[in-house]
Amino acid sequence: MSKLNIKKEIRVIGFDDGPFVHVKGNKALVVGVILRAREYLDGVLSTYVTIDGLDATDKIIELVNRSRHCDQLRVILFDGLAVAGFNLIDIHKVCEETGKVVIAVTATKPDRAAFVSALKNLDCYRERVGMVERAGEVRSVEINGKSIYFQCAGISLDEARVILKRTSVRGAVPEAIRMAHIIASGIVDGESRGRP
Repeated sequence: MSKLNIKKEIRVIGFDDGPFVHVKGNKALVVGVILRAREYLDGVLSTYVTIDGLDATDKIIELVNRSRHCDQLRVILFDGLAVAGFNLIDIHKVCEETGKVVIAVTATKPDRAAFVSALKNLDCYRERVGMVERAGEVRSVEINGKSIYFQCAGISLDEARVILKRTSVRGAVPEAIRMAHIIASGIVDGESRGRP
């Protein structure tokens, strides 16, 4: 794990999925928003992944690696370890195959036992549980008076905390993830839904 040069305008990409209750077929939209820290929008990426599938990790790796922004990106942020229901993201594989730091964040402390129990209803149970276990222990940091929880790959815990503080504006969730959520919900539902 190398020390990351955390510049004021470090470029990050935050991913979140759109609503998939009304989706025809079994695909859900995932949007990535590229920001310089928390202020300047540099780009938007998108892809579709299978609801409750196992293709999110590879789709996101491909999306990041073929982006014209790839060389400038330093950090990949996710809203938790899953998109499109239980399509899990292997944060260590994303880190290794993109060469970027990866941080998965949640506004509420994950209940790992309940999460793993829910995975029993899906195929490839052991593979999915392996991704959850490899993500490591859930840590926390206080941002703007609120606690946020995270798991990371390719970076120290202290550096991850600095990045999360530097990329959040008013709430505790990094701005790139908040914007990805708004854009994805606006595309899928026709009108955006904000997040706290």
